[in-house]
Amino acid sequence: MSFLTRLSLKNRALIALISVVAVIFGVIGAGALKQELFPSLDNPQATVTATYEGATPQAVESEVTDPLEAALSPLPEVEDMTSVSSAGSATITVSTKYGENSDDIVRSLQRAVSQVQPQLPDGVEPNVLTLSTDDIPVLALSVTSDADEDKLAAELNDFVEPELSKVDGVSQVQIAGAKTKQVEIRIREDDLEDEGASIDEIAGVLQANGVPTSAGDLEGGDGTAPVEVGSRIRSVDAIKDLVVSGTDGPVKLSDVADVAIADAPIESISRTNGKPSLSLSVMKESDANTVDVSHAVSAKLPELAKTLGDNTEFVSAFDQAPFIEQSIDDLLKEGMLGLVFAVLVILVFLLSVRATIITAISIPLSLLIALIGLWMGGETLNMLTLGALTISVGRVVDDSIVVIEAIRRRHAAGGDKFANILAAVAEVAGAITASTLTTVAVFLPLAFVTGQTGEMFRPFALTATIALLSSLFVALTIVPVLAYWFLRQREAKVRLTREEKAEIRQSRRQMLTQWRAEKRAARKAAKKQSITAAGRHDAGGDVETDEGVVPAGRAAGLGAAAGASGAAEVDELAALRSPVTRLQRTYLPVISFSTKHPVLMIVAALIILAGTGAMVPQLKTELFGDTGQEQLQVTQTFDPGTDLDEASEQSQQVEDILVADDSIESYQVSIGGSTFGFADDSELSGTFIVNAKPGTSAQSISAELQRKFDALEGVGQVELQDQSSAPGAQTIDVTLTSSDTAVLEDTTEKVAQRLEDVPGAQSVTSDVEAVQPVIEVKVDQEKAAEENLTEAAIGQYVQRAMRGQSIGEVIIDDVTHSVLLFDREANTVEELRDLQIPGKPETPDAPTGAGSGAGAGAGTGAGAGAGAGTGAGAGTGAGAGAGAAPAAEPRLIDLDDVADVEEVTTAPNIRHTNSQRSTTVSVTPEGDDLGAVSAAVQSALGEVDVPDEVSVDTGGATEEQQDAFSQLGLAMLAAILIVFVIMVATFKSLLQPLILLVSIPFAATGSIALLLLTDTAMGLTAMIGLLMLIGIVVTNAIVLIDLINHFRARGVELRPAIVGGARLRYRPILMTAAATIFALVPMALGLTGGGVFISKPLAIVVIGGLVSSTILTLILVPVLYLLLEGAKERRAEKRRVKNMARGEVLDAAEARAERETATATTGAGAGGGPGARTDDGGDARGDEAKH
Repeated sequence: MSFLTRLSLKNRALIALISVVAVIFGVIGAGALKQELFPSLDNPQATVTATYEGATPQAVESEVTDPLEAALSPLPEVEDMTSVSSAGSATITVSTKYGENSDDIVRSLQRAVSQVQPQLPDGVEPNVLTLSTDDIPVLALSVTSDADEDKLAAELNDFVEPELSKVDGVSQVQIAGAKTKQVEIRIREDDLEDEGASIDEIAGVLQANGVPTSAGDLEGGDGTAPVEVGSRIRSVDAIKDLVVSGTDGPVKLSDVADVAIADAPIESISRTNGKPSLSLSVMKESDANTVDVSHAVSAKLPELAKTLGDNTEFVSAFDQAPFIEQSIDDLLKEGMLGLVFAVLVILVFLLSVRATIITAISIPLSLLIALIGLWMGGETLNMLTLGALTISVGRVVDDSIVVIEAIRRRHAAGGDKFANILAAVAEVAGAITASTLTTVAVFLPLAFVTGQTGEMFRPFALTATIALLSSLFVALTIVPVLAYWFLRQREAKVRLTREEKAEIRQSRRQMLTQWRAEKRAARKAAKKQSITAAGRHDAGGDVETDEGVVPAGRAAGLGAAAGASGAAEVDELAALRSPVTRLQRTYLPVISFSTKHPVLMIVAALIILAGTGAMVPQLKTELFGDTGQEQLQVTQTFDPGTDLDEASEQSQQVEDILVADDSIESYQVSIGGSTFGFADDSELSGTFIVNAKPGTSAQSISAELQRKFDALEGVGQVELQDQSSAPGAQTIDVTLTSSDTAVLEDTTEKVAQRLEDVPGAQSVTSDVEAVQPVIEVKVDQEKAAEENLTEAAIGQYVQRAMRGQSIGEVIIDDVTHSVLLFDREANTVEELRDLQIPGKPETPDAPTGAGSGAGAGAGTGAGAGAGAGTGAGAGTGAGAGAGAAPAAEPRLIDLDDVADVEEVTTAPNIRHTNSQRSTTVSVTPEGDDLGAVSAAVQSALGEVDVPDEVSVDTGGATEEQQDAFSQLGLAMLAAILIVFVIMVATFKSLLQPLILLVSIPFAATGSIALLLLTDTAMGLTAMIGLLMLIGIVVTNAIVLIDLINHFRARGVELRPAIVGGARLRYRPILMTAAATIFALVPMALGLTGGGVFISKPLAIVVIGGLVSSTILTLILVPVLYLLLEGAKERRAEKRRVKNMARGEVLDAAEARAERETATATTGAGAGGGPGARTDDGGDARGDEAKH
C-alpha cells in the first residue's frame, strides 16, 4: 500500500486539490442527502381485503376467508398468514420475507386471488395492497374552525387539498372525518305497483345507462371521427330522467321513486383538544425529502388558515420533521464533542500542535468521504447512518495516529524528509491495513442477516465501512503529504549522561573544525576555478560548484545521518535500551510481574471470565430502546355492539384524563378510523395521538397514564403504545390455535388470567371478544327455490330495507357519490320478519266461455278468454277463448315464509392463524426489560393446563428478539472467523492469531459490566457494539505482537522482547484506546438526548469493552505469548538436543565403520598388493581424514 504514499508525495498539489474537492462534494452530499427517521423498509406484509355486504362473520369465514386462504397458503412467498372475518368483511394478512420485492409479492397474490375469484359470492372482489415506511404520512394535521363542518369540509376539498398537492414532493393529501354525501333512490311502493315497473331493473339502471361506450371510428370527409354512444350522468335530474319499463310503456325513475342527495351515515368522529375537527394526512413521493416536504407544507398553512377565515386553525398531530431534525442536530453535537475530546487526547499524548492537527484532519475528511459514498449510493441521512458516523469519529483517527508516530520517529533520526516519510509509511502500511480490514470485516456477516435487523443495520454497516476505509486512504495519502509540508524535523529527545554530553560536545568541536577546513578548501577551489574559467561568464552569473563540495547547510547535521540523502536507518533495538519514560514506569512493574507469574495471570483471567458469565443473566434485554420521541398513541377498543355516538361519549372520559395531565401539550382523537388509516376495520375503535410537552419523555409518563386508563369502567379497552420505540413489535403475543372453538376460548381465558399476575406486565389483553347480538336470517333453501329465490337475491332485498343497496357511483360537480337503492324499510326484528319480497308470480287458470244462439263466440282478453254467444235464431254454439296467454300476477311474500329470522349471539370477529381458528393474548412489558418479562410469560404458560387439541405459540416482540439475537450471534461467530483468517494471513501463523482472539471474550467483560452499571438493556444496538468490538480489540494486540515479533526476529530473547515490546507499545495502545473512548463519552452520556436508542447503548458497549480489552491486552496477551512461544522454544530445544544426540550416535557409528573399513583395507594390502597402491590408498584416506 506504500505505493499510494509515493504517488501522493510526488503529486502533492494534486492530493491537495483532491482533498479540497472531497470537502466540497462532501458538504454538497450532506445537504443533498434525504433526511429520514429510519431507513426505508419494505413491510414484509401484504393485506388482502374483501367486502361481503350483509354477511355474518360465519358466512364471511366459510364463503370468503376459507377459499382465499386455501389459494394463498401454497404460495412460496407466504411464511405466515392471519385473518379476521367480521360482519361484511374479511382481512387476510400475509407475512413474507424481508427483502422480497413488494411488486412481485402483489402480483403473485393477485394471481392466486384471481384464480379463486369464481368460487366467491357475487359482488365480492378482493383487493391486495402492501405498505412500507414511505407510506407513513409526513404530516398529520387536525383542522378546527368556527365554520360549520359542511363548509369547512368543502373548503378543504376545493381549496386546501389542491394547494397542498402543488407542493414539491407531495404525492397525496387525504381528508378524513368530513361528512360525505350519497345519492339515495327511495322506492314509492304504490307508484311502483301502479306503473308495473320492476325493482330489479331499477337496481341495474346505472349499469345500463350513463356509461358512454366507444363504438368505433367513422370515416368522413374531414378524417376519422370516434363514435361514442351514450353520455355520463352528471346531475340528480339526469338520474330522475332515467327510464325503466312499465305496464303501459316506459316509466321515468322519478315516477316511481324519490331521488335526492343526502348525508351519508357518519363513520368517524374527530376531535382535537376537545374541539370537533377534520384531519389532513400529507403523503410524500418516494424520492422526496421528508424534512423539505414538511417544511414546505407547514409554510403554507398560515396563509391557508388566513384565507379560510372563521378562526380556522391547523394543529399538527404528527410531524416527522422536527424529531428528525432534532435527532440529527443532537447527534452532530455529540459527534463534534467527541471529535474535540479525541483531538485533546491526541494532543496530550503527542505534545505537538502540528502533529495533532495533521492527525485530526483525518476525522472530518473521512466522514465527508463517507457522506459522498452515501450520497452516491442513494442512502438517506437517518438515525442509523448518522449514528454510524458519530460512532466512527473515535475510530477513523487510529490509522493516522500510527502513521504520524512512525514519521516523527524517522524524522527524529534525521535524514531526507521525502525518504523518511516513505520509509515510515512502508513500515506501518501493512499493520494499519490489516487492523482496518479486521475492523471493517466484522460488518460483512450483516449482509447475510435477514429480517428487520438486517434491513435496518445494513445502512449502518455500510456507513461505518466507508468511513473506516476512507480513514485508511487518508492515512496513506493525505496525512503523509501534510506531514511533508508542516511536520518539522527535530532531534529526538533522549536523556543523556554527563559523559555522553561531554562526548557530544567534543564531537561537535571536531565536526566544526572539519567543516571550517572544508569551507576554506571549497573557497580555494572555487577561486581557482574562477580564474581558470575567466571570461566564460559574467560577473553576475552562477559559479559552477564541484559535485564533491557539500554546501555548509547540509553538513550541519549531527550523528551518522548528517548530510545523508536517504532515509535514516532506525535501530529498533536501540529503543529497547532507551530510558524509561514516566508513563512507562506505571506499566513496567505490571508487565514484569505478569510475565514472571504467568500461571497466576491465567487463573485470574479465568476467574474474570467466569465472573463475566455470571453477570450475563443479570442483564436486561430489549429489542430497540427509547428513541426519545415525545409522542404516545392510545387505542381505545369499544365493546361489541357500541354505536358511534356511544363510543364518542366513552372516549371523552379518556380525553378528560389527558386534559388533566400537565405534561401533555396536545392530543387528537379519531373514532371509527385511525389517523394514519391503519386501523382494524373489524371492530370499532378510537385512536389518540398524544404529544407530550417539549423535554418530556413519552416513556416517563406512559406507565402513570396506563394506570389511570385501567381504572376507567364502561369505556371498553384502553391501551397505550409508546411511539418513542423504534420499529418492531411492542407486545409479547401468545397465540392459541384449535379447531374446537369452545375449548379454544376457554383456554384463552385461563391463559389471560394467569398472565395477569406476571411481574413486569403493564397490561394483558385478549382478542376473545364478548359476544354481541346478531340478527341472523337463515334461508330455507327448498322454500326459497320454490319461490324462484336465492340467498344472494334475498340478501339484496334485506340490504335494501336495512341500509340500502349500493348500485353504482356517479360524479356530480367533480365529486364522486355512491348511489344507494332503498325499498321497504325495516327497523325492528318483527318488521324484518314481515318484510315483503317478490315471490314466484301467480298464473291464473284460463276460464272457458259458453253461449247459445246461432253465432260463434269470439273470446278476447289479455291472457284470459271469455266466450260470448250472439245470434238471431235458435241454435247452440260454443265460443272458445282464443286471445293471448293469461298474464302472471306479481306476488309478494313475507321474509319469514322462506327464512327464519332469529336474534342470536355470536363473536363479532373470527380469527385464523395459518388457516386455523386462533386467539391471541398480548402482554405489554413495563420498562425496558423485555427478556425478563418474556421469561416470566414462558414460566407462567407452563403452569396453565392446556388441552392437547390446543397449540400455544409465543411471538411478537419475544419472537423478534430471539430471532435477531440468534442471527447476530451467528454474525459474531462469522466475524471472529473472518478476523482469524486475516490474522493468519498477516502473521503467517496459525497459533499467534489465537492469542489475539483471546482478547475478544474479555472485551465482553467491560461491556457487560458497564451495561449493568448504567442500567442499560442489551438490545440490538448493543449487540452491534459487541460485533464492532471484535474488530476493534484485536487491533491493539496486532501492533503489540507485531513489534515483539520484530524484536524476536533480530535475536532478542523471549522475555526481554515481550517486556520491551509491551513497554514501547504502551503509549500507542493507550492513545488509540483513549481517543476512541473519549470520542464516545458524549454519546454514552446522552448529553443531547438525540438518537440515544442508537448511539448510547452502542457507545457504552464499546467503551466498556475497550477498557477491559485494553487492560487485558497489555497483561494477558504478553503472558499468552510467553507461554505459547516458550513452549514452542522448549519443543524446538528438545528437538535440537534430540537431533544432536542422534547426530553424535550417527557420527560415532560412521567413525567406527570407517575404522573397520580402514583395517580391512590395510590387511588386504599387506597380503601382497602393490606397494604403490597401498601408499595411494593410504594417502587418500589421510586426505579424507583431514577433510
